[in-house]
Parts: sequence; structure tokens; C-alpha cells
Amino acid sequence: MAYSVIVWLVDPGKHPQQDMEEERASTGRDQAPGAHTGSTMGYSVPRMRYGVYETQQDAESALSEISDSLQQNRPLRITSQASRQWLLPADRVHYVVCEEVARPKDQ
Repeated sequence: MAYSVIVWLVDPGKHPQQDMEEERASTGRDQAPGAHTGSTMGYSVPRMRYGVYETQQDAESALSEISDSLQQNRPLRITSQASRQWLLPADRVHYVVCEEVARPKDQ
């Protein structure tokens, strides 16, 4: 059984420039750098996967690392599957979840 650690983000709400950003992001988006990863979109993602771990001990170690970073008000660094680095400010993290996941290779 594997363990997934997910970081849920705070909903930032609507901001004054949001309509202009949405229009700019959708116009010509196919040619925009980063378009294939969604990194040019104005919307924030509600959650991000921090990592998938083989053992519960590894997952708990990741939770401890996240806890230490948040207590010291340091941003979380998350690497996506597309090898993109995301820095999440500590005040944008709403909560962190660790759960057992069943993968096809585990069955």
C-alpha cells in the first residue's frame, strides 16, 4: 500500500484583475510558454500532490518536513510530474492530508 500526501490551498477569492487575466490567459494560450502545464492560467489549483510514498514512515517523515516548514513560515517546495518547481507561501496552505492509496501495481 502506498501513501499520498496532498496539500490543500486556501481559496484566494476574486481579485480586481481576474477578468483581464482570464481573457489574456485564454487568448492565444496554445502558443504561450508553459501552456501545456497550465502554469499560465490565472486560476489557482485547490490542491497539489506533495508526494507518494511507499511506506507509512516515509509519509510521516514528509508530514514532519511540511510541518517544520510551515511553523517557520517557509514556503513549501513541490515538484510536479512535469518537473516544474512550485513554491507555495506558508499562508496559502489550508491543510495537509495523508491517505492510503491503492495503485494498479499494488493489486
